[in-house]
Amino acid sequence: MRSATLISWLVTASLGGYMLHTWLARGGLRRERAKAGGLPPPLIFGHAGLALSGLLTWAAFVASGARALAWTAVGFLMVTIGLGLCTVTLWTPYPARRPGERRDATPWDEAALVVTDTAASAPGETEPQAYQVTDEMIRRLLDDPFPGQRRHPIRPNLAVLVPIAHGFAAISTFVLAVTTASR
Repeated sequence: MRSATLISWLVTASLGGYMLHTWLARGGLRRERAKAGGLPPPLIFGHAGLALSGLLTWAAFVASGARALAWTAVGFLMVTIGLGLCTVTLWTPYPARRPGERRDATPWDEAALVVTDTAASAPGETEPQAYQVTDEMIRRLLDDPFPGQRRHPIRPNLAVLVPIAHGFAAISTFVLAVTTASR
């Protein structure tokens, strides 16, 4: 179990190191400092530093077998995961739209506006009272369900799998470390 935890921790750290390197190489540190409310660099580097400290402590436990080192590494890991969750929370763009911001109209929304009660409006006014789905709209949607979009296959962005794998590897590492330390 000690070695499995060490391997899991190395995989997690490798994925995290890859993300940190990519973020730094693409100017992430400069961008975060430049924008108001950007991600604090101490959060990123604290997360990485604690993860590395915990990994080294776990390696010392594997070499010596001292239980105190195992629980110290678990403590490092708990704080590291907490900082990682903070990072994900601050980086996640929520809400997707600002309060009061409206979505863009789609081509079929404009065609869907028809006046159904013309008696309620004054003569000459064409204020829409309700939406009505027409046969023409249904035919157009069946012919082209996504108007204006290209018809090429969607290429999945595999880069999003790296942080997901990092998170699952961190969970696995934590479970393995607590299980091993408690034996």
